[in-house]
Amino acid sequence: MSRIEEELALQKLMARYVDAANRRDGEAWATTWAEDGCWNLMGMEVTGRDNILQLWQQVVAGFEFAILMPSSHLFQVEGERASGHWYLQEFTRDLQGEKFAAMSRYLDEYVKVDGQWLFQSRRYDFLYRGPADLSGDFTALP
Repeated sequence: MSRIEEELALQKLMARYVDAANRRDGEAWATTWAEDGCWNLMGMEVTGRDNILQLWQQVVAGFEFAILMPSSHLFQVEGERASGHWYLQEFTRDLQGEKFAAMSRYLDEYVKVDGQWLFQSRRYDFLYRGPADLSGDFTALP
């Protein structure tokens, strides 16, 4: 595959991830992860697709809804491995009715398995989480 085709395939991976998350389809969401993947969600780190899915289900259970909207991204592809990052906007309402807007970043490592890109590791960090009017605190990027 050409570099452009590889990058499009990585974009499609994120599209599958976001689509499944927004629909709350844990089974489809889990298929975007490598079997031995690692997810660092704001300091909580889990390894293995089944453990990653379990953590995601626990997190999602606390929300009436959560909508992810990915934006800019960059990739570095080297053969069957790649790295990159995504920026996201998120809008959520928890089970107590609290509404939040968030801006966040995923730092990613990807692996190609049987010709398909998967997430090998993801580190998720908030840049901002608070009222939609952006009156909360913002965390600067390292």
